Amino acid sequence: MIFFRQRFPFLLFPLAAAVVAFAATSQISPDKPVINFRLPNFTPEGYRSWLVRGSQAQYLPTNNEVDVKDLTLSLFSGKSDDKLTTMILSPAAKVLPDKSQVISDSTIRVINDDFEATGTGWRYDHKERRTTIDKKVRVTLHGEINNFLK
Repeated sequence: MIFFRQRFPFLLFPLAAAVVAFAATSQISPDKPVINFRLPNFTPEGYRSWLVRGSQAQYLPTNNEVDVKDLTLSLFSGKSDDKLTTMILSPAAKVLPDKSQVISDSTIRVINDDFEATGTGWRYDHKERRTTIDKKVRVTLHGEINNFLK
């Protein structure tokens, strides 16, 4: 054990040099898409609030937007239970990180324990936790409706 502690700083130096050399030769470019994109968002308390995933994403620096293909937006309770509350699926969308919004003219499927909704042309506002669907809206309720026509 003592031998390992004494030699550890000498092992760390070549590893650090390799990381610095890699960082100096590699570049991150907004011109190229990110494959298997993931963008989490957390509450001030540190709990997961949402997770944006996509098969591919392209950052648009002029508008501070992220174009995402095959979007899966997972919404969580924002509490210590880390419960998944809603999923939003769309073939294409724009994430507006500054506004905590996701928008698209494409189709949407919203999946929740209480309902499922589909349509086209939509907006999700995370601050209000509201999804607005503009066209071809179809909602399927999973709950029981009692005394609806009384």
